Amino acid sequence: MTFREILSAMLRRWYITILVLTAAAVATAVLANDGGTYTTKTVVSFTRPATSSLSPYNGTTDPSVIAFAGTVAQVVNDGRPPARYSESDAPYYGAGVRQGVLVELANSGSQWVSTFGRSDIELQIVGRSYDWVESQQRDLVDQVLAVADAEQASLAIPSADRIRAIVAPLTMRIEYVSPSRRGQAAAAAAMLAVALTVSAWGSVMVDRRLSRKRTTPATPPRIPTRHILEGSPT
Repeated sequence: MTFREILSAMLRRWYITILVLTAAAVATAVLANDGGTYTTKTVVSFTRPATSSLSPYNGTTDPSVIAFAGTVAQVVNDGRPPARYSESDAPYYGAGVRQGVLVELANSGSQWVSTFGRSDIELQIVGRSYDWVESQQRDLVDQVLAVADAEQASLAIPSADRIRAIVAPLTMRIEYVSPSRRGQAAAAAAMLAVALTVSAWGSVMVDRRLSRKRTTPATPPRIPTRHILEGSPT
């Protein structure tokens, strides 16, 4: 089907185009007025005993410390694996999440291959209000610290010899994320393109169906035949 034929179908079935464009405009306005979201990516680092996060050999790349951090993350997640995305550094709100938490061991790999090179637990939190994100952040940090302490206490490890869990202070910041003017314009253009595509498809389908009904010949009425019995008068 050529572009001219598609355009002709859209002109003949103009009401479909108007309906789809109106629905797209309403959806775009609702999404635009939805506002932004609050987010944070808090990091809890695990180090060797009697070291700090700034020490050159603090154990953040030690396989044993990384394994322990992974165990803590698994306990906090109740044994459920965290969601994986194609890009390891993609923000949690970039996946369309507007309220939720993601607890995972720092992964420099991808959706298909995991690479754990640091003993950092990342707490990604997305919420509609600052207070909710702050509350979740506080609860998750307390939970990570408590699990790390409980796991080592269950093995009767002395306090001086335990792996330390340190919260990176700069990662405690909560930010507000909202779309830019350019992003809003790009989203509106994408919505318009989708609406035109859908309206073109709908107009062609309806036009074909109605044209087929008009061109189908009507079935002539069936005339009942009379059976004349032998010997009966005509």
